[in-house]
Amino acid sequence: MSLLLDSPVWVPTQHHPFPLVLGKTALLVIDMQNAFCHPDGFCGHELGADLSHVQAIVPRILKLIDWARKHNLLVIYTRESHSPDLADLTHSKRQRYINAGYPIGSPSKMGRFLVQGEPGTALIEELQPLDTELQIDKPAQSVFVATDLESILHQRGITHLLFTGVTTECCVLGTYRHASDLGFFSLLLADCCAAFSPTEHQAAIDVVLAENGAVGWVTDSDRLLTLS
Repeated sequence: MSLLLDSPVWVPTQHHPFPLVLGKTALLVIDMQNAFCHPDGFCGHELGADLSHVQAIVPRILKLIDWARKHNLLVIYTRESHSPDLADLTHSKRQRYINAGYPIGSPSKMGRFLVQGEPGTALIEELQPLDTELQIDKPAQSVFVATDLESILHQRGITHLLFTGVTTECCVLGTYRHASDLGFFSLLLADCCAAFSPTEHQAAIDVVLAENGAVGWVTDSDRLLTLS
């Protein structure tokens, strides 16, 4: 099927079809950084997290990025990170991460946890953004907090967002809910998102599927890729 830039194509989802408008769509690749995805990163090395589910989505995300580039979609990569002096770290987030057992700025094999400029904050090696693609450092779980992303999207006429990345229940869901409240048509690609726990991943998916579609849309990347 040939996709038209300004006419909606209805993508099958788990509830109601999603009205994809290709010429107004961007792909979000959320927090695919070493700290969360690399065996030597903070979550894998210091916390001993099971990275198998996170690593399994990398090939699917790469395939989706290729598809997005083929159709001239804007690709946006985010990194959860803070300035070296932690001046952009809120008191609430500082305490929440202390409570969780991994304070922001903690030392690790790949540098201070979630601090800009450290190896752990860099995107994984498999992801090689083009010069035309955006990389955004965000100090919150939602990429719309304390960044220019909303205005950038409006300036480019983007009204539709495709969601991939980690972790599903944290930064993916946080950004998804925020985007929906800002008025963006948001489609979560469940097979291109992951968590360290499949139970937490599914719980986040269930949130988006809640109330018969009142929260949002969920599908798998194959349903999208078969359209073109």
